[in-house]
Amino acid sequence: MSEQELLVELKDRVAVLTLNRPERRNALSTILLVSLAIRLEELQKDSRIRCVIIKGEGDKAFSAGMDLTSIPSGVPDKLLKQIEAKGPLQVACEAVEGSSLPVIAMIRGYALGGGCELSLACDLRVGSENSRIGMPPARLGIVYPPEGLSRFIRNIGLANAKQVFLTAKYFPAAEAYEIGLLNYVVPDKELEAFTMELAEEMYTKRAPLSIAGMKRALNILSKYEPPYQEEENEIYDLIGKALTSEDAVEAMTAFREKRDPEFKGR
Repeated sequence: MSEQELLVELKDRVAVLTLNRPERRNALSTILLVSLAIRLEELQKDSRIRCVIIKGEGDKAFSAGMDLTSIPSGVPDKLLKQIEAKGPLQVACEAVEGSSLPVIAMIRGYALGGGCELSLACDLRVGSENSRIGMPPARLGIVYPPEGLSRFIRNIGLANAKQVFLTAKYFPAAEAYEIGLLNYVVPDKELEAFTMELAEEMYTKRAPLSIAGMKRALNILSKYEPPYQEEENEIYDLIGKALTSEDAVEAMTAFREKRDPEFKGR
């Protein structure tokens, strides 16, 4: 399995993972998401590594969203079953959350859709002043899956999650900070240095077992209770209804024709 879509660089005790699809604004392919999950599992077994930074290649985007392709060959059976059950984005997000290492998202440019959710799975998010962050499902006529919605509720609260999804706004960095999509906002030219300093502080002045233990405990305590099966089925019915609607077709047509869609609620 090729890992060219994910670059790995070790800087002292920090592993920098770069989403390397700049020609597609680092859109998240299946290969990229699977590579990310595998690499994170490997890194937490490496005693040299104390912190992980995830960033996008280039200055246009952290990631502009999903770009799913077929599942690559050579994926371990256990991971393959997870991908088939949950999808590659959820597997990658759970790998980020489940890693014993602190994971920092370094965001320059756009973090949209799946890219936004991936950044939210990280423990901390540092954005440059030119960052734009948002979730576009309402622009596309679709309903976002419950696993992703739950992640937003856990991390930024119900009121802010509603603001993000119902407005489908691309929030500038200052507003993203206010609602919890970013933890820090710094000038563009200072982004890399600030993020590396934050990572260095974690591995030089913080106890690794303490960080790993508290990360695990906080994730357990913050788990959003899953809905009853009947209610979950209702959510998936809503997803299917939206995907097969006239509005979804109109959204895709308008996107190709580079115009605003005319939604009719059908």
